[in-house]
Amino acid sequence: MAFELLRSESLLAVRPNHGAAGFRWVAAAGRLPYAARMTMAGRFIAELQRERRSGNVSSETEQHLKYEFRKLGWNASDSALAAAVEAEIDRLNREAATLRKLRTALFGAP
Repeated sequence: MAFELLRSESLLAVRPNHGAAGFRWVAAAGRLPYAARMTMAGRFIAELQRERRSGNVSSETEQHLKYEFRKLGWNASDSALAAAVEAEIDRLNREAATLRKLRTALFGAP
């Protein structure tokens, strides 16, 4: 398969010549452009997605945190991102407590 290269200052775009709409950017001469560096929020979400695929986190939690991070901005401070994660943990703890309370009330199981 042949590829055409599109140049931009420090990037190369690689796109199949056979008319595919998409292309991917790669670093030229080993340099990573600013946009290619992953933010702390991006790294957190990438790890969260791995955990979701492993079954340790729900897709609802993943989507909710993505929404919160977008609201804060992907370049938000670590403390702001940590506060958003803490708020999600608190929400999940309240949800778990409510489920336990309902289980006990309805099924009599502690």
